[in-house]
Amino acid sequence: MRGPKSTYKIELSSEEAKHLQELVRAHKTPHARVIRAKIVLTANAHPDWSAPQIAQASQTSDRMVRKWRKRWLTTHSLADA
Repeated sequence: MRGPKSTYKIELSSEEAKHLQELVRAHKTPHARVIRAKIVLTANAHPDWSAPQIAQASQTSDRMVRKWRKRWLTTHSLADA
Protein backbone atom coordinates (compact mmCIF):
# COMPACT_ATOMS: atom_id res chain seq x y z
CA MET A 1 0.00 0.00 0.00
CA ARG A 2 1.46 3.32 -1.01
CA GLY A 3 1.03 6.82 0.19
CA PRO A 4 3.06 9.87 0.99
CA LYS A 5 5.36 9.73 3.98
CA SER A 6 4.07 11.64 6.96
CA THR A 7 5.68 14.81 8.17
CA TYR A 8 4.38 13.95 11.65
CA LYS A 9 6.93 11.53 13.07
CA ILE A 10 6.00 10.11 16.45
CA GLU A 11 8.72 9.17 18.91
CA LEU A 12 7.41 7.87 22.23
CA SER A 13 9.32 7.63 25.46
CA SER A 14 9.27 4.23 27.13
CA GLU A 15 6.82 5.57 29.75
CA GLU A 16 4.45 6.91 27.08
CA ALA A 17 4.57 3.64 25.14
CA LYS A 18 3.92 1.62 28.30
CA HIS A 19 0.97 3.84 29.24
CA LEU A 20 -0.57 3.53 25.77
CA GLN A 21 -0.12 -0.25 25.77
CA GLU A 22 -1.88 -0.41 29.13
CA LEU A 23 -4.78 1.60 27.68
CA VAL A 24 -5.07 -0.79 24.75
CA ARG A 25 -5.14 -3.83 27.06
CA ALA A 26 -7.53 -2.41 29.67
CA HIS A 27 -11.06 -3.74 29.33
CA LYS A 28 -12.67 -0.52 30.49
CA THR A 29 -10.92 1.81 28.05
CA PRO A 30 -13.41 3.33 25.59
CA HIS A 31 -13.10 1.89 22.08
CA ALA A 32 -12.29 5.26 20.48
CA ARG A 33 -9.37 5.76 22.86
CA VAL A 34 -8.07 2.25 22.12
CA ILE A 35 -8.07 2.96 18.38
CA ARG A 36 -6.25 6.25 18.96
CA ALA A 37 -3.65 4.55 21.15
CA LYS A 38 -3.13 1.85 18.50
CA ILE A 39 -2.58 4.53 15.87
CA VAL A 40 0.07 6.28 17.96
CA LEU A 41 1.78 3.01 18.94
CA THR A 42 1.84 1.78 15.34
CA ALA A 43 3.18 5.13 14.07
CA ASN A 44 5.93 4.92 16.69
CA ALA A 45 6.80 1.30 15.86
CA HIS A 46 6.80 1.87 12.09
CA PRO A 47 7.92 5.46 11.39
CA ASP A 48 8.33 4.75 7.67
CA TRP A 49 4.71 3.61 7.20
CA SER A 50 2.20 5.83 5.42
CA ALA A 51 -1.22 6.72 6.83
CA PRO A 52 -3.01 4.01 4.78
CA GLN A 53 -0.63 1.35 6.10
CA ILE A 54 -1.20 2.42 9.70
CA ALA A 55 -4.94 2.65 9.06
CA GLN A 56 -5.01 -0.92 7.81
CA ALA A 57 -3.04 -2.16 10.83
CA SER A 58 -5.25 -0.17 13.22
CA GLN A 59 -8.48 -1.05 11.41
CA THR A 60 -9.49 2.56 10.84
CA SER A 61 -9.35 5.21 8.10
CA ASP A 62 -6.26 7.00 6.89
CA ARG A 63 -8.01 10.30 7.62
CA MET A 64 -8.24 9.34 11.28
CA VAL A 65 -4.58 8.31 11.29
CA ARG A 66 -3.51 11.70 9.94
CA LYS A 67 -5.71 13.49 12.47
CA TRP A 68 -4.41 11.61 15.51
CA ARG A 69 -0.76 11.67 14.47
CA LYS A 70 -0.95 15.44 14.27
CA ARG A 71 -3.01 15.80 17.45
CA TRP A 72 -0.65 13.56 19.42
CA LEU A 73 2.33 15.69 18.43
CA THR A 74 0.60 18.93 19.41
CA THR A 75 -1.14 17.83 22.64
CA HIS A 76 0.24 14.41 23.69
CA SER A 77 -3.34 13.50 24.50
CA LEU A 78 -5.90 11.02 23.16
CA ALA A 79 -8.83 13.12 24.39
CA ASP A 80 -11.36 14.77 22.11
CA ALA A 81 -10.79 18.43 21.37
